[in-house]
Amino acid sequence: MDPEEHTDSPSDQPNGPERRITFQLYEYWFGLVEEGGLPPLKSLTPADIAPYRNNMVLIDLRDPKSEPTLQVVGQLLLDDVGEGIPLSTISDIPRRTLLSRLTDHYMEVLGNKSPISFDAEFINLDDQKIYYRGIMLPFSDDGIKVNFILGAIRWISEDDMKKAAAEAALFEQDNTTQSTTETDTPAEETASLAPAAPTEEGSPTAPDNISAPDIPVDVSPSDQIPASLPHLREELEKCRSLVQGQSPADLRSRKALYETLGAVLDFHHLCQNNKDSYRQLLAEEDLKAQKRAPFTPALKLCFGRDYDKTRLTEYAATLSYAQKHNLTGADLPEFLETFPGGIKGCVQAERQGRHDGNNTPTALSDEESKKIIQNMPPLASFDVLIDDDTGNEEGNDLCLVLTRREGTRMDVVKILPQDKKILGPIIKKLIRDL
Repeated sequence: MDPEEHTDSPSDQPNGPERRITFQLYEYWFGLVEEGGLPPLKSLTPADIAPYRNNMVLIDLRDPKSEPTLQVVGQLLLDDVGEGIPLSTISDIPRRTLLSRLTDHYMEVLGNKSPISFDAEFINLDDQKIYYRGIMLPFSDDGIKVNFILGAIRWISEDDMKKAAAEAALFEQDNTTQSTTETDTPAEETASLAPAAPTEEGSPTAPDNISAPDIPVDVSPSDQIPASLPHLREELEKCRSLVQGQSPADLRSRKALYETLGAVLDFHHLCQNNKDSYRQLLAEEDLKAQKRAPFTPALKLCFGRDYDKTRLTEYAATLSYAQKHNLTGADLPEFLETFPGGIKGCVQAERQGRHDGNNTPTALSDEESKKIIQNMPPLASFDVLIDDDTGNEEGNDLCLVLTRREGTRMDVVKILPQDKKILGPIIKKLIRDL
């Protein structure tokens, strides 16, 4: 397998520091979004997706009563599946293929109604270890319901990674030998003349571009040295990079959002400790400090002044609640993970605290928990026959369902009897994990 054929090569990369397929396609998809709704499939143009057509799959979900169908499958994905295998629906896809690794994520897109990106490794049908990175993008006819999902994936085998690394090392050795024979300049004089040229992130000479871990961003404030305006700008850019996401999935995932809010909390503290520089920064962005909503300007700086106002209000309430409990940005992600209801739970507790005059964390009631779950979008809908074990339709608004999973297919085995002792803790755990 030629790594140039399956990794991000310079010829198909846009200008800028990020050249990975997930960023390229996410930025393209995000540019199609209008007024917060999902973009329509007709907004795609063949020319724009041409660089990825051999690595793509288009899933059709327009018929809710039928299994999702495969409208388009890229040639490289077909080659990986093998000849003579008909591909019409999701269940036709053989396991241990790149196409299966890509389409396995379509239920996540349906549930989140947002892009999902991923990178991992697996052993394919030829017993090769494959490293891959992919993305799934939702499209809608009405801006709300997901009717199509466009997926794309790139990959490299472990053998090709080793070969590319060896070739890179040999190339570096040749260059070093050539430079020492062509110059008489002492090594200690040339060592500091110029830094080593960075490796192109998508090129075959940088095989670790597929599974390299993300480097955490440190945005903790300094208590010793007053921050200058350039320093505040630098910290702001770090927060904005977290908002944009290390990957499209990060942008939409709960964990990444919590980490981003933690960074914004630290940035806010830094700004409050350096108010003169903060005022200059706000003036540059045509924003003003708000006494009644102190977190809002910092959130607008990081997320953008046109970001959804409802979300900004929720984030501001969450940060206010965190500050009242003496939390730092490093503490916030774990706190939100364990706090009942996460962000929405904090918002409710903050509002309740303002009303009651205190901010003691309180657990959500059963009715409040049920209300949150009832507002969640369904992953799938179907009619069932009601029997004596499950009770009648009235009053049984929530129940436990036992399913059997086979790949992407879910078979409902039994609807379990309603038992508040069992159902209650499960609901509360689900709320904590939101």
